[in-house]
Amino acid sequence: MSWYDRPAPVVARALLGDWLVGRTSEGWRAGRIVETEAYGARDPASHAFRGVTARNRSMFGDPGTLYVYRIHQVRCANLTTRPGQAVLLRAAEPATEGLTDPRGPGRLCRAFGITIDDDGDSAVTGARFRVVPGPSARGPVVTGARLGIRWARSRRWRFALARNRWVSSPRPPGWSG
Repeated sequence: MSWYDRPAPVVARALLGDWLVGRTSEGWRAGRIVETEAYGARDPASHAFRGVTARNRSMFGDPGTLYVYRIHQVRCANLTTRPGQAVLLRAAEPATEGLTDPRGPGRLCRAFGITIDDDGDSAVTGARFRVVPGPSARGPVVTGARLGIRWARSRRWRFALARNRWVSSPRPPGWSG
């Protein structure tokens, strides 16, 4: 069984503290994941809610597959868990030179050079982009409502490391506490 083959909220929380590593035209970039959002099966806020389409087919791929999409001229990257479930990568704490402001899903993709061409690649065995296990989340984890959605807003499936300055705004309740 793949580490990713679990419900999206479980994986979203467990990813905190892991490393994003990507190869860009300027060289390798690395950052520690500090914020995620989960999108589950039968979740009306999920791109997979209505089934497989040409745009979302990667969400139904193997666990650990990258699902990259564009919204309002911004790219966002998700990691699939179970069919139709994924974790949105929201923010990372820079660990290498040149990794500038990876706060928010669009800036994170830009900082790591993630493009639509990466859609469908493996974040486990990929040659250009991977998630590497790191230390478990250091410090308390806070949860909150997901951002930028209209449906299922009451689900507290946004996860972030409390007091980490790289968590995107607005910060979840309890972030400073």
